[in-house]
Amino acid sequence: MVSDEQKVENLEKEAVNKERRKLTLSSIPFSLTCILHKNYILADPTAEEESIMDTLVTVVLDSSSQLVSLYKPGGPVLAYTSAVQNCIALTRQRVKELQEILDEAISGMEID
Repeated sequence: MVSDEQKVENLEKEAVNKERRKLTLSSIPFSLTCILHKNYILADPTAEEESIMDTLVTVVLDSSSQLVSLYKPGGPVLAYTSAVQNCIALTRQRVKELQEILDEAISGMEID
């Protein structure tokens, strides 16, 4: 009889997909993690800050600021809608900032 530990070891050794596949993205994804604590929102929290959180929200937007993913593991079942909307707004602002940095870096690159 195979133990649960042996089953886990076998799963870890065996690749799920042995073929290599190329990931094609139509736009660059940008993510921002926010913690909601009482009436505060903190963007890009440290591990120490995450330890005191009420709720964690990760927002992923594409380069045109369209919502790609919203992840909220655990915490209170219902976070205030306005707090989640504020996290999305913070992510949109971050996308603009990062897009400017990327555009500036790309324009400064010499292409052979």
